Amino acid sequence: METLSLSFILLVLVAGAMCTCSSAHANLLEGPLPGAAWSPPRDWAPNETNGSVHCLGNGRLCVYGRGPELLQIFGPTYSTTNVGHLSLEEAGVTCQSRRVTGAAIWEHRIALAGRDVAVITDFVDSELPCFVRQVESTVPLDFEFHPEAGVRIASNGAMLPDGGVKGAFLLETPIGKPSVPFGSYPIPFAFFHQFAWSGTVEAAPGTSENARIFRFLPGRGTLYVAGGPELAACMENMAACLREDYASLLARTRAWWSEFTAKGKNFAAELPAEVPMRARLVQVLDDVAVLIKAQQAAEGGVLAGYPYHLGYVRDQYGTHRGLVALGHEEMSRDILGFYYNIFAAHGQIHNAQAFGIPGLFHVHENDEVEITGYITLQAFDYLARSGDVDFVRQIFPMLEWAWTVQQRHFIQDMLPFNGDETYVAGGILPRSTLNDGSAEATMLFIDSGRRLLEFAAQLALWDNARLKSEGQTLDRVRGSFRNNFWRDGRLITNNPERSRDPLAMPRARHGVCEACATVQWTLRTDTARYVCLNCLGKPALPKADPRVYTLQSVSLTPLYFHSSLFEKAELRAQVEEIIQSYKATGKLPSRPDSDVSVGYDYGLLLYALTELEHPAARELYEKTLQLADATGAWAEYYRNHQPAGTRCRPWESAINVEALLHWIEKAPAPPR
Repeated sequence: METLSLSFILLVLVAGAMCTCSSAHANLLEGPLPGAAWSPPRDWAPNETNGSVHCLGNGRLCVYGRGPELLQIFGPTYSTTNVGHLSLEEAGVTCQSRRVTGAAIWEHRIALAGRDVAVITDFVDSELPCFVRQVESTVPLDFEFHPEAGVRIASNGAMLPDGGVKGAFLLETPIGKPSVPFGSYPIPFAFFHQFAWSGTVEAAPGTSENARIFRFLPGRGTLYVAGGPELAACMENMAACLREDYASLLARTRAWWSEFTAKGKNFAAELPAEVPMRARLVQVLDDVAVLIKAQQAAEGGVLAGYPYHLGYVRDQYGTHRGLVALGHEEMSRDILGFYYNIFAAHGQIHNAQAFGIPGLFHVHENDEVEITGYITLQAFDYLARSGDVDFVRQIFPMLEWAWTVQQRHFIQDMLPFNGDETYVAGGILPRSTLNDGSAEATMLFIDSGRRLLEFAAQLALWDNARLKSEGQTLDRVRGSFRNNFWRDGRLITNNPERSRDPLAMPRARHGVCEACATVQWTLRTDTARYVCLNCLGKPALPKADPRVYTLQSVSLTPLYFHSSLFEKAELRAQVEEIIQSYKATGKLPSRPDSDVSVGYDYGLLLYALTELEHPAARELYEKTLQLADATGAWAEYYRNHQPAGTRCRPWESAINVEALLHWIEKAPAPPR
């Protein structure tokens, strides 16, 4: 198919800039959602690589986008892999993207020579695993679909679905595709997606083998992408989608999102007029609620972002806290239900588990600690807010396991680190410290255990002998905590004394090779480092320096967890040190000698300052809110306050919005 040159189109547009479009084209560019309330538009330009990312999803099929381009398409389930990306190749175009308030329905207005030439509307249908894109255009626009490596396009021919479409093809992702781009966790089945198009759309071979170009000619064209995962289910899902007209799909999806939004708090009506940066805050709160819901799998857990198509325990805890603050306690219960169903089927929980793929776990170092404390703490946070005793009693076997399994890892009354902690994965705390004593993991054991024992006693779930025995364990660990982790009025992050005990260093562990950074089984070397079998023959890594670290991310957790181990006054000096350093340098690194912070450090510091009624809390409130990107989300990491990792993150975004709302709740009334 011959392609019109964009330069020719540009000349025509410029020559006719003073002319009025035909009435038909003018009506097209009004878009299909007149009267909708919208988020502020965000600008996009071709070749943007680090701009804000948005998500569309219904729990079964998920799409991540950046402006009008689609970065990922996957599902069902949310733990299958991306099948490809859709790029807008045209030079000279720009775009403004905006979202329907309260819904993951996006509009993208394409401009050429400063003039709107197309309106794109994107959504994932509320009932079917099907993505829908409608393009209303006055000029030809080319989008190229690039399948992922190993994903095969099958010729359509006899597979053309009913429904008046002009063309279709199938994608097959073969059995054994790894579920995440790291580690060896193959998906045990093949899965399928079908593309179909109607209206003013033509398709042609792309610029590389397997690629396809979709040309949207002037008029109105629609692209559909349906998922399976099985072949028959995929084709039936597409057929069911095409049995509905476009307007009906859009209307029912808007209604579904309206129902979701109505369950949460109405901040536009509830927040006082004097709240600082009120309009921006109201928008971001809506942004975060929608981005989390779009990333919540039908099984109940929430994705950790576009590289991480699994349910990560730690991420779920911060996400749960934000959801409760946003008024969506029902989603918090769904997260716990997801974990309980995994536990009921397999008798264990790991660092991350797949949605809808039984037995697929992402295993890291020391998975029986820290995350188990988070699960328990989340359950009793939920109970305190909801009063749902019956549900917590139902999942009590999982909480009992989480308490018990940690105890085998105690050495000198210290637990080690889980190997996928955000500050470990980001290199802020070196992996060589993982078997040191962890203040955070041990604190979680104490504070979640206290609430577990109280619940077990109140409901007579354990007999008196067991309550006494478990209580003695809790008291012993609690009594040792300050000696292990409190130095000169400061909470330290790690205690190397634990690693000096030979029992702390297992011969083999599953996690990250310290030499090549792959995720697999590793062996301990003579220098007490852990490397994979492929790296055993390489020059040995040197013995690690037994250094004590004090990370901001950990120093602030006692106030965030409302830990019973400390009085607030004891923690003031350490928080004061962090805020004074920020005021002096303008930086907020997780470690003093680094320029990197994890994305939730801002929220943790704001939360701590609020708890301490510190006068700098207002300043951190404004800084935290300013960091939310154009789609209202926070990133996984920041370097000098600039995003330096995965965007559109539920965990960081949820922690930060909870901190913002916590400050508003606790802030003194402004003077009259």
